[in-house]
Amino acid sequence: MFGEHSSILDMIKHGGMTMVPLVICSLIGWAVIFERIWRFRKLGRELREFHLTAMNGLLREEWDEVKKLCVENGGLPTAELLKTALDRLGAKDERLRTTWLDAVERRRQILNQELRKNLWMLGTIASASPFIGLAGTVVGILQAFGEMARKGAGGFTVVAAGISEALVATAAGIIVAVVAVVAFNAFQTRWSSFVLLIKIQTEEFAEILASGTSDLPGTKA
Repeated sequence: MFGEHSSILDMIKHGGMTMVPLVICSLIGWAVIFERIWRFRKLGRELREFHLTAMNGLLREEWDEVKKLCVENGGLPTAELLKTALDRLGAKDERLRTTWLDAVERRRQILNQELRKNLWMLGTIASASPFIGLAGTVVGILQAFGEMARKGAGGFTVVAAGISEALVATAAGIIVAVVAVVAFNAFQTRWSSFVLLIKIQTEEFAEILASGTSDLPGTKA
């Protein structure tokens, strides 16, 4: 397969113009992969640490400390949800206080979608790369037949360059697509586990708030 094109750079050059979008797709895919790995690894640790600290504060009814903790951890899904609950429960308007659970649930749905940031890129790359490689295959075969028509002769030596280019583009498209599919499925599974964890932690916060909010500012008669 490699022959004289032993380096990856040589293979890319030999693959023709269709290798340009494939290389771009590959670079974008790997950028998303590394970003999501870093984000999800950090998120798992922060969710556990925040949940433990926030639960202790809620059980002791240290509302000001809990609000401060939520502000310090801005951007963390559970911190955003707990802050939403505390803001609603501490509101002067009775309608805002009585619908605090609905507000938290709406906010949770939004945050769930934000956790899927950039995953659509992997899905798109996984779907498009094989077709880009196929386009390179077609271009390579057309070049092979064009060379045959120009020289007025057939044989392997005439069509070898075009066929070789077609095979390189096809292989590259498949490789890029496989990497993107595997990463997309892995991150999708990880995302689902985070959605469940956030839901469980939020419900635990809600249980405490529903049974012990009499001292919250704005909830006193």
